[in-house]
Amino acid sequence: MNNPRMLYIAPLFDFSGYAHAARDYIRALDKAGCDLVTRAVRYDNGDYKFTEREQELFSRDTSKVNITIQQTTPNETERKEGVFNVNYFAWETDRVPNEWVSQLNQMDLVLVPCEANVQATRKSGVVVPVVKIPHTFDKTKYNKTPIPLNIDGMEGRFKFLAICQYAKKKGIDALLKSYFAEFRATDNVMLILKMYLGNNDGQEQMDWLAGLINEMKDQLRIGDYAPVLLLNQVMSDNDINRLYATCDAYVMPSRGEGWSITHFDAMGWGLPPIAVNWGGPTEFITKKTGWLTDFNMSPVCGMKHPHPFMYTGLDSWAEPHVNHLRQCMREAVIEHDNEEAWNSRVKECKKRVEDFSYEVIGPLMKETIMSHYEKWRS
Repeated sequence: MNNPRMLYIAPLFDFSGYAHAARDYIRALDKAGCDLVTRAVRYDNGDYKFTEREQELFSRDTSKVNITIQQTTPNETERKEGVFNVNYFAWETDRVPNEWVSQLNQMDLVLVPCEANVQATRKSGVVVPVVKIPHTFDKTKYNKTPIPLNIDGMEGRFKFLAICQYAKKKGIDALLKSYFAEFRATDNVMLILKMYLGNNDGQEQMDWLAGLINEMKDQLRIGDYAPVLLLNQVMSDNDINRLYATCDAYVMPSRGEGWSITHFDAMGWGLPPIAVNWGGPTEFITKKTGWLTDFNMSPVCGMKHPHPFMYTGLDSWAEPHVNHLRQCMREAVIEHDNEEAWNSRVKECKKRVEDFSYEVIGPLMKETIMSHYEKWRS
């Protein structure tokens, strides 16, 4: 069978990282000539609007499907009888929960976005084939030139950007400690922190997030702090792109990332990224494009989750070395004053993005699935 039909199940209407990755994988497979049909699960209340092509794929019949790809957390994955079963998942610690292992071992193929995830599945007892397929992106979106936002007080300052939904894994505490310890108000820098707790944040949530910043200041007791601008309001994709265009570098010392779309998007928009040297970001950040900070592996702690078996102290993640993070941030500010060196780094960022285009990853993903599918058939 030259072109078996693939059913791709994922949170297609959501706004999560999983959802963004799923839509991009589907577009890449579609461009690679796969016979696709899609179906959606929901993790949040997103209302993403399908393009005409996406609606066409969603409307197709599933009766003659040969391959099922489920981009869901493994505990929600179900083996479908009579077809080749693929699971895609991304994870942020050095092992996967025991509750996932039996589900993954019911699959015929498991796909993950980074080498750290491959090692975590093997360490945890997954014995079926596990293959790394990097995230993929529409490289043409970075050809646009967003209009920077007009933000009071940022003129003449080097602007660091961080974007996340607040969670312990994002390393906001390490970021604030590093930033406040390294820079004074006279350094002409600014940290723009686009952060939220949930989809329906109000003043209470904004005050809580602002309290995190003030608490770090109270604990450091320095007295002279470089400015932080906290943005909590909902922003459109266009305004988020304008936010990237407003800033100079991206920094997020996450303790664990399966990939990190924000680090990658920053690179696509020409913002050199700073990340921890473990997990997803190491797949695309190089010495020419950004900075990777030192770390030590440490038991997961303080990461709340509805499932009690996820993010426990049985897992470890990367604890960023704050002083090295400080050094990386300072190096970015210094290099920015060297126009030739900085422009070269920005150029390398934009060049690196092309390695993960639909045209590159789509055929890789198709070939990987098809080679394992043919073995399964025979």
